[in-house]
Amino acid sequence: MRSTRTITVESIVRAGADRVWDALRYPGTFLYVTRGLLGFPSLVGRTAPFELGEADSGMLMLFHVLPLSRHHIHLVEMDPATMTMRTEERGGLIRSWQHTLHVEAIDARSCRYTDTVVVDAGPFTAALAVSAEWLFRYRHLRWARLARRQLS
Repeated sequence: MRSTRTITVESIVRAGADRVWDALRYPGTFLYVTRGLLGFPSLVGRTAPFELGEADSGMLMLFHVLPLSRHHIHLVEMDPATMTMRTEERGGLIRSWQHTLHVEAIDARSCRYTDTVVVDAGPFTAALAVSAEWLFRYRHLRWARLARRQLS
């Protein structure tokens, strides 16, 4: 039996839910909210939005210079009605990374943004869970910055 951990990080983003949902669908937003910590070179320069069913594979880079592993991602849900996106990912030590991204309107100028991931990395699950929480907290700080600069 595999051991999994679920990590959830949520924050209030000072921008309308529709604007945040729209931004969430673009690779440039992913690159922005992970900039400084993680790089995914195969997405650099892509301007088309993510599409349901698409799959990609590429090198995941720590601090944009240290190769971590080849990372595989498959977009298995993208529901504009519920503003929910879900991916199934794997690579390196990660056997399974099931990531749900959700946007929920609070009022016209703010929303709740939630990242939930169920991670399985075998004997490394606990350590990866700690890293995932740190990664998502960093991403949420970057979302707040993006909202202040471009979305509000």
